[in-house]
Amino acid sequence: MNTLILSSSLSENSRSYLLCKAVEQELISKGNKITFFDAKEIPMQPFHREISKEMKALTEKIAKVDNIIIGMGVHCYSINDSLKILLEGCFGKATGKFFGILCAAGGERSYLVTQHLTQICMNEWRMMQLPRIVYATGKDFTENTITSKEVFERIELFSEEFHTIGNKLLA
Repeated sequence: MNTLILSSSLSENSRSYLLCKAVEQELISKGNKITFFDAKEIPMQPFHREISKEMKALTEKIAKVDNIIIGMGVHCYSINDSLKILLEGCFGKATGKFFGILCAAGGERSYLVTQHLTQICMNEWRMMQLPRIVYATGKDFTENTITSKEVFERIELFSEEFHTIGNKLLA
């Protein structure tokens, strides 16, 4: 199974990036081929402007992979601006792909924000979502490390289900 993981945060201390890296390791251990894109390394332009070569590379990779995992942070009870730019500029060929969401938020009350991303992906590109989401808050991290046993358990379960269901969809 060929999976693209997109870490959409621009923060140098991104907690969603840590979630993405943890899931990447879990999926690699199951034999999945992973392509990792970090938004911090992608010069971004709004869709109505000329997009960067890195955005074009992401667009091409999205067209070729079997499925996508999107890591996101919560900003003003919504998805972040960099993710919005990448969705609009690069996801045109994501139609029908299987996807999953990893979300890091400051607090416990933002968990429904992931539904905004779900609506975009399902309505715009008819993507199919893994019903399980990894949602973590500030208390689940110490400095630049995931420290919550519960979050690690959710990462393991998410990865197992994403791997199993993703492979069944490809069969």
